[in-house]
Amino acid sequence: MTSDRAALDVSTVTLRTAMSQDYCEYARRARRNEVWWYFNGLAPYRGFSRPFVDASGRWWFCVKPGFAWPVSFFDPVPKPPQRLPKKRLLGWQLPVESTHSNSLVTMNVIHELSNYGMGAVAENKRRAVRKGLRDLQLEVVNSQDATVCTWACAVWNSHVERTGWNRKMAVAEFSRSWAELADWPGTTVLAAWPKGDHTHFCGWLIARVIDDTVYIDTIASHTNCLPGRPNDALIFTCLSAARAQNVRHAHYSLKSDITTLEEFKASLGFEPFPFPSRLYLRPGVGPLLRCLRPAAYRRLLGTTRRSKAESTADNG
Repeated sequence: MTSDRAALDVSTVTLRTAMSQDYCEYARRARRNEVWWYFNGLAPYRGFSRPFVDASGRWWFCVKPGFAWPVSFFDPVPKPPQRLPKKRLLGWQLPVESTHSNSLVTMNVIHELSNYGMGAVAENKRRAVRKGLRDLQLEVVNSQDATVCTWACAVWNSHVERTGWNRKMAVAEFSRSWAELADWPGTTVLAAWPKGDHTHFCGWLIARVIDDTVYIDTIASHTNCLPGRPNDALIFTCLSAARAQNVRHAHYSLKSDITTLEEFKASLGFEPFPFPSRLYLRPGVGPLLRCLRPAAYRRLLGTTRRSKAESTADNG
């Protein structure tokens, strides 16, 4: 572990941190971040997933059209709430003790970051991480800087062209959204470029630290720079910096059906963990989803087959 820490000087990387109230209050004011904000990425329209607070002070966001989750899933609610948020939603889902659960939400997480290091990385991935740390310079950058935006936009468009995910953007549009990131509590932009060549970025990462959890928001790399392993170096550096700042948990989105993506997350120490949860549905929504969208309904329940949870979810 000593040599690994010597190879990565996390003292040059400080992640900004925020409490959920400060983070969400800014998110309610943001106007151009339907793409980057992890909690509403790919939102179908502006303002789709503005966070909101319930009577108990718990913050929520809309994870998908018509459904809401609390911001944090690591701390189960001791017992189901008496009153649900007053929002025009089809349903809500929140983490609970297993005795109150009627569904599962599987997320890629690291429960404890205190011991994170190269030992948590898959053996066949360590060489890639070390190569990225050796050959790349990684630093926190100012997302309002014009040069930073130009280089980051080039990376984004290359990433979109390679993966087919999302859409390309002109520098002016890209810069408007990135400008908001600079003032967003708990938000850090970490960039990588070749050592000795400060003319372009190889990749960048948007990280969020909310309460005691670091979230991998968006990561992008330039196709021409993939052999330099920027993604591996960026995520390892982010998690190591979070560990050094005593951040407890790490979160890298829901478990997806994309095998290569899930293998990448697992190789850097994340594990798909099924959180016991309570799914509440408006009257009539459960039977309607079962008939018209059975696959989507089972994803909400966290099961691939019919179970008694399907009937209990309908009744809250």
